[in-house]
Amino acid sequence: MRAAIFDKPYSLEIKDYSLPKLKSKEILIKVEACGICGTDFHIYAGESYSKPPVIPGHEFTGIVVDKGEGVYNFNIDDHVAVDPNIYCGECQYCREGKINFCSNLKALGVSLNGGFAEYSIVPVSQAYLIPTEFSFKSAAFAEPLSCCVRGMDNASIKLGESVVIIGGGTIGLLMLQLVNLSGAGKIILIEPVEEKRKLAASLGADFVSDPNSSEMLRNISDLTQGGPDVVIECAGNSTAANLAVNLPKRGGRVVLFGLSGKKDMLNINLQDFFLKELSIKGSLLNPFTFSRAVELLVTGKVKPDRLQPEIMPLIDLKKILSEPRKSSVIKYQITPN
Repeated sequence: MRAAIFDKPYSLEIKDYSLPKLKSKEILIKVEACGICGTDFHIYAGESYSKPPVIPGHEFTGIVVDKGEGVYNFNIDDHVAVDPNIYCGECQYCREGKINFCSNLKALGVSLNGGFAEYSIVPVSQAYLIPTEFSFKSAAFAEPLSCCVRGMDNASIKLGESVVIIGGGTIGLLMLQLVNLSGAGKIILIEPVEEKRKLAASLGADFVSDPNSSEMLRNISDLTQGGPDVVIECAGNSTAANLAVNLPKRGGRVVLFGLSGKKDMLNINLQDFFLKELSIKGSLLNPFTFSRAVELLVTGKVKPDRLQPEIMPLIDLKKILSEPRKSSVIKYQITPN
């Protein structure tokens, strides 16, 4: 088969790869779609953990074409979405139910071979059945959406609360749809690209703002009577994170969701933090949220097709990862077959 092999930072080649024989409780998936995540850009640049040589790609979906011994709950030709994060179940964190902190965490597309290939071997525990009529393009959003569901759990939005989302990329626009479902009051999205702001408005943002506008802070304060109740940062950089912790009203909550670079830092005035009694949370992976994400997708409550992913062949993966990101593209998806 053809696969993308990541050897070291800035080194990725599309070449032939021989799959090993299936082990017990493994299934072979013909990959129909695999999303390119911001984490993939960080991995390619050596800014995020991986275990090369490895086939990257952790947002994937496809068709079961073979299965090993001990696989009883999936059949050949079943359509599945894949949760890439594999927890050991034995370490202290797993025993406490904090599986996203697993001391022995492995991940398809990071430390194990993933979805930027024509076929992928997946532990049966990581596969989730999707309806055969459901599009693979939409099913490939299950993994990022499951992470967003975790972020929403951490935000604890109450009915009628005001929410600011920073960033209108894939994550920000998925989060926007979830915030709408939560029953939030005013929803404001901050994004520098005009096309993304327009899309956010069509997806339910009550107000959109350009972060470069001199009136942004005043407008948000006026709209929320002094500041939002909740801020969700989805841009993954220090500028967005620092804006996030300065926006909320007293007693506000901040979720720093975006994956920033290793050198990005958060600066916060400690007295302001004290006087506001802010709550600041990170959001790591997708503990026990994948099935909820699949349900939101297949019932149409979240509509990833509105993000209009740009579909590309496997051969273009290196070009996409190595060139400056196009601000107009919300999501790339690779179709290896």
